[in-house]
Amino acid sequence: MNNITSYYGDLGIFLYYTPIVSAFMAAFALLANRRRTPSQTWLALVLVTFGTGMAASFLFDRYFSASHSEIFRPVNFIFSTANSIVILFYYVSLMRPQLLTRKYMLYFSGGWALFSIFVLLPGTFSARFQPVQGIHRLADLSSLPMVFHLLTICCILLFYTWMGVFILRIYRDYRKFIVNSYSFVGGITLSWVSITIYLFIIMGILDILWMVNTSAGYKMLFNVVSLGAVWTLFWYGSRQSAIPPVDIEPKKKSFKEVEELPVTTDDKQAKLKIQLLEYFNHKKPYLNPELSLKEVAQALQTNHYALSRFINKEFEVNFYTLINRFRVEYILHLIELNKGAINCDTLHAISGFKSRTTFFKQFKEIAGCTPQEYIESRKTEKSDNSTIKTKLF
Repeated sequence: MNNITSYYGDLGIFLYYTPIVSAFMAAFALLANRRRTPSQTWLALVLVTFGTGMAASFLFDRYFSASHSEIFRPVNFIFSTANSIVILFYYVSLMRPQLLTRKYMLYFSGGWALFSIFVLLPGTFSARFQPVQGIHRLADLSSLPMVFHLLTICCILLFYTWMGVFILRIYRDYRKFIVNSYSFVGGITLSWVSITIYLFIIMGILDILWMVNTSAGYKMLFNVVSLGAVWTLFWYGSRQSAIPPVDIEPKKKSFKEVEELPVTTDDKQAKLKIQLLEYFNHKKPYLNPELSLKEVAQALQTNHYALSRFINKEFEVNFYTLINRFRVEYILHLIELNKGAINCDTLHAISGFKSRTTFFKQFKEIAGCTPQEYIESRKTEKSDNSTIKTKLF
């Protein structure tokens, strides 16, 4: 007991306060950024719930507990699951934002509320279901309260396991999407996502152990690791621009409609046009800033001189103008897909344009406005894809 009580000396208080204050500071820094992405907003909420949970745990342990050796505290159960749900929302917003609907969030929030009631009610109506005094009581399976607490831990473990598998699955799909769609774009990597996932897995394991281990040494370990986790998450999360989400069932773009237009009577020309459009639709080579006419001709197994003449005749533009049109329409598609929640820097990074100046110039020339103006218009106006298609082709 003396060893545990002595934890709340100067060093113990410092180690408890530091990750709490750091979590709120990091969250404030993320929220203060007006150009933050939706996933960065969710990361800030992760840090807020984490800091709130640690503060609540500290208050109960320091001021509202008869013994510092108590385990299976309801406050730890409730805030740990709340934080895990916000973490789930963070990764969904990052890699599968189309799933993050109001119904989806209400489903998990409602489940958390029911779980909280399940945890709180027994202790409210019966003194037998109060937190257990010491880890040595874990073997007392003849006690109904102990069985109840162990059942609660098992429920949390099952949820953590499901959440970990789900996040790893959408990460795998998202990584495949990035490789297929942005292989030509420099600076886009998901290694930082894998680092944060493994970090959360470690924190989840430590969190489970926190519920049954109240020793002073373990508290120090947990708080030191928590401090490192907070700033690691902030470092990676604050430096990342938004990456467009996976379009699970991508709609055929306006280029398909071009296929349906009357084509030349020459079968070879018609076949070449279909091959060219399919190549652009599926491979998206225009995202490569270094794309050349020879590369496209080689992919289509044709002569680049013949391909150049074909493009000039069929589309009435040269090769590079055609490529720029594909790039701009792709950007327009991403803005629609993200419902305007994407910034110009991210769009330029993935557009395939070498320079920022060319990107803005071509976008305004084709779309009739700047990227930022178009993004703002999508936030207030209903999408009109048919108008866009008429402008481009």
